[in-house]
Amino acid sequence: MTFRSKRSWIRTIVSAAVFFVVALPFKSLFTLLPGVTEIRPANMIPPVLGLYFGPAAAWGISLGNLVSDITAGSGAFVCISGFIANFFYSYIPYKLWYTLKIGKQPIRPIQLSSVTEIVKYILIILIDSLVTTTALSLIFESAGFQAMASSFPLLFFNNFDFAILLGIPVLSLLEKYRVQPEVPKDCYSANQNPKGKWLDISLYLISAVGIVYLIFSGVTHMQIRPSVAFALLCFVFVGLFLYPLRPVMEVEEQKTSKGRVKISIKTKVTIGFLLLSVVFLLLIGIVTLNTININGQWNRLETWNYLYLVVGITINIVYAVAIAFLWYVEKNITLPIERLSNLTEVYAKQEHDHQTGHEELIQHCSEIPKGDEIGALAQSFQKMMEELDSYMVNLATITADKERIATELNVAKQIQASMMPCIFPAFPERSEFDIYATMMPAKEVGGDFYDFFLIDEKHLAVVMADVSGKGVPAALFMVIGKTLIKNQAQLGHSPAEIFTTVNMQLCENNDAGLFVTSWMGILDIETGKFTYVNAGHNPPLLKKSGGEYEYLRSRPGFVLAGMEGIRYRQFEMTLEEGDMLYLYTDGVTEATNSENQLYGEDRLVKFINQHKDDGPQSLLTSIKGDIDSFVGEAPQFDDITMLCLKIKSKNNT
Repeated sequence: MTFRSKRSWIRTIVSAAVFFVVALPFKSLFTLLPGVTEIRPANMIPPVLGLYFGPAAAWGISLGNLVSDITAGSGAFVCISGFIANFFYSYIPYKLWYTLKIGKQPIRPIQLSSVTEIVKYILIILIDSLVTTTALSLIFESAGFQAMASSFPLLFFNNFDFAILLGIPVLSLLEKYRVQPEVPKDCYSANQNPKGKWLDISLYLISAVGIVYLIFSGVTHMQIRPSVAFALLCFVFVGLFLYPLRPVMEVEEQKTSKGRVKISIKTKVTIGFLLLSVVFLLLIGIVTLNTININGQWNRLETWNYLYLVVGITINIVYAVAIAFLWYVEKNITLPIERLSNLTEVYAKQEHDHQTGHEELIQHCSEIPKGDEIGALAQSFQKMMEELDSYMVNLATITADKERIATELNVAKQIQASMMPCIFPAFPERSEFDIYATMMPAKEVGGDFYDFFLIDEKHLAVVMADVSGKGVPAALFMVIGKTLIKNQAQLGHSPAEIFTTVNMQLCENNDAGLFVTSWMGILDIETGKFTYVNAGHNPPLLKKSGGEYEYLRSRPGFVLAGMEGIRYRQFEMTLEEGDMLYLYTDGVTEATNSENQLYGEDRLVKFINQHKDDGPQSLLTSIKGDIDSFVGEAPQFDDITMLCLKIKSKNNT
């Protein structure tokens, strides 16, 4: 770690300021309880910030303590020893975290997301507190503070308990708000020797020289016994100097992202236990204090030392119980929940198609212990994945079939459209009449059909028909009916004869029970004579030249393919120049809007008379537009087919 980066300088300054500000109020307790130093919650700051921010925080906290001691008027011995002690107190947790490896879990940047990491943190704080307390005790004895040197348990509990009780919530908050921890840049194994290792050694040598100076200074001025000096010297060189030679383990790279981190269930439970511990310790302290007051034998200092000792021992018992409970919660609750949560997250991010199986996820899900609510949830999730995989396979098959059917229906639609006259003008060489027709099927293919064709040079046939039903069956029946009608017409038969013969042919082998309503007329182009027949179809609209459209009412015959042996009656009329005939299917008059209202015959005749002067193509376009306006967003339920014939002149050749 170097101080070349701006972030390192900022962390050093912030650490110094935080330690100075937090530690300053507790200086006043020295005057209330002389000879006692253990009432310092600020002792939580060095190991926590040092663990999170590394050497930058260690230097900053040492500087903050130095400024605090100078402000309090302490001597050079206390200032130097406090500077060195706080540096090691802050730096040892950082070095231990990236050196110690517990179990198979890899070393990661500081976080307390598992019981193993919490235990590792507590173990590091325990080692750090023992080292620091031992060093402080020797320093206090060297300085002649016998009361402080003899209160080793109180000093230890002060360092250890506050670092646990307050340190875990602070580390959780730093992790929650994604404050980036300091990670060793030069990680090395036992066989490597990078420059980062020598940085540690140099720091410890400088500190060791300072401590040796303090020892011999104390011996020279008769403030420390030679035996104590020798013990302190061994402690420095054996305990501290040899430590930097330990290898730092490889650190697992962590993915970083913006925003807050969600606090894990284990962390919440841990913080909850710590809060309960505070309440429990307050109760223990009150009970202990009341017991001491009843006896009334101890002075204030003895009372406090005893009270602090009882509370310190109690809180460590609470820690042990909390760790055991957290281990049970992690093994039986949080780990299964986290595994299930990770599985669902991975499953949600994966693509779900018939080619993507989830055998590995299903296998991991089956490994979650059964027997409780979490196991039941995992089993349900496993079953859901298996059923969804099966569903996706079936869906892929069905989708492929539907796509194939849709393709085939599209081809069928094109074939059906090509079977009906669809090129206009239909007979550009004929000036005697104009004709136009449209069909809009409700589905891909429909059962409606229209037809017009020249039987010979003198006769024009027009047909409008509607097969019962919709879709493919109606389309197939429509092809048969259309073909039969045209074939019979080209043989020179009259409309009545055509329908009689076609009806007989359609009734044969009509197991599906389909039928056809149809209207057919044959125009003698030279004379204008128009012969027509109706087989249960809607009456057409006829407009005489200069008049308005009116329904051409005639007694309809029975539908085609409805009953064998039916004979049809035909009707005749004469069409003059300017006359127009409008044919349609019931998809026009029975078009339904969202309020379930029908377009109806009255609206049709009213609208068509508003456009009575339009030509065939313009008229059909206007009618379709009015139907669309009437229906709105409602779906089309039936085929809409229309045909319009206009007599322009008679053939006098």
